[in-house]
Amino acid sequence: MKILNITAQKPHSTGSGTYLTELVNAFDRAGHTQAVVCGIYIDDTVEFPSGVACYPVFFTDNIISFDRNYTSPAEASDELFASCKKNVSIPSADSNALPFAITGMSDIMPYHSTRYRDLTPYMIAQFEDAFISTIRRAVEDLEPDLIICHHLFLLTSLVRKHFPRNRIIGISHGIDLRQMVNCRELGDMIKPYIDKLDLVYALHDEQKKQILEIFDIDEGRVDVIGSGYNAALFNTEGRKNRLPGEPLRITYAGKISRPKGVPELLKAMSTVCRKYMDRTGDIGEIMLPFELTLAGGCQDETLKPFLDNLPPYVKWLGQIPQPALAELLRQTDIFVLPSYFEGLPLVLIEAMASGALPISTDLPGVKGWIDSNIDNPNVIYLPMPQMSSIDEPTESGRKALTDNLTQALASLIDLMEFKRLDIPAPDTSRITWDALAGHIIGSKN
Repeated sequence: MKILNITAQKPHSTGSGTYLTELVNAFDRAGHTQAVVCGIYIDDTVEFPSGVACYPVFFTDNIISFDRNYTSPAEASDELFASCKKNVSIPSADSNALPFAITGMSDIMPYHSTRYRDLTPYMIAQFEDAFISTIRRAVEDLEPDLIICHHLFLLTSLVRKHFPRNRIIGISHGIDLRQMVNCRELGDMIKPYIDKLDLVYALHDEQKKQILEIFDIDEGRVDVIGSGYNAALFNTEGRKNRLPGEPLRITYAGKISRPKGVPELLKAMSTVCRKYMDRTGDIGEIMLPFELTLAGGCQDETLKPFLDNLPPYVKWLGQIPQPALAELLRQTDIFVLPSYFEGLPLVLIEAMASGALPISTDLPGVKGWIDSNIDNPNVIYLPMPQMSSIDEPTESGRKALTDNLTQALASLIDLMEFKRLDIPAPDTSRITWDALAGHIIGSKN
């Protein structure tokens, strides 16, 4: 089968980007012919199997572009081509990058981005022209049997609008449904074309309900697909047991942003630290029995001052590639995801597969899917706090989550420090990208 994969964002930098990348890899292992259309910056590289053609749509990241001093888009394309390990479709010399940053499905992305709510009609027209002309070239070259669009939002609706005769399916990653709520005027333009998709995939049952509420689409064309994970990367092979006297390793991985609950995590860790100091003495005279590592990009200006002044028991790695994340999780005792909103967080599965014990907010639909697909799941769920909007808690909600995080972390640190915690290891073997890819190919709708 010939498959065209489409995303408006970077293909490797977020959860949905990893989802697309792993699906492409799985389709490649199954012998399908593929191409990918994606939004990137001129300094970015893409990493797909050698037989997968990549058709980039370039955006302008002013922070990078002014430093690089490219003489033309063709020069930028040549550099991208040289750094890739596959066939990249090079734009013509007179083509131009879109004059704004990549449109981010989250309002705060791990890289420089434009919020969809800030797009003007002229910017939307530029977006449409750039992507549709690139997709048209990809369709002419590949003649795809199937087009897979990620996110039920602007680009997916435009693909349906301009390619009415192609078989097109859309995969929701949850965050797109939040944008449909936040960007109602744009949503009104998008909705009629999402309703005309051949098939829509939700990550879990709760998300399927949301899709049916938002879009006027027949329930028979909405299916639950879930997620997979890369067992070759995320596993316990080479995992090192903590030696006596070494601190417990606590990890957060994801965007460094307020909707991810990072401020509440830092406050909870500060409280745990003070409680431990009250029992043992001054922090300068003792070695704390724990350390916190943050991994992820930050574009949230309100949090950057905190990252510049982290206490000694916290370190921030910035955004790291998947192999580095896998190694970090193999060194992790407790993984924390205090997020207020997620689709189906792949990192929870990766943490379990790597031998870490996860703590997570009880995100709608996530526990049900994990319990149905993983034997002996060991996630510790904290109650979702009171919310004022889809991803913004009330002040009392923030305090409640901080208190719950403090209690859970303090308890686990005490138990794990003295090895009084014995939980059966989860079995994640039923969750594979190959099975998920096969489900898509076998769909009859």
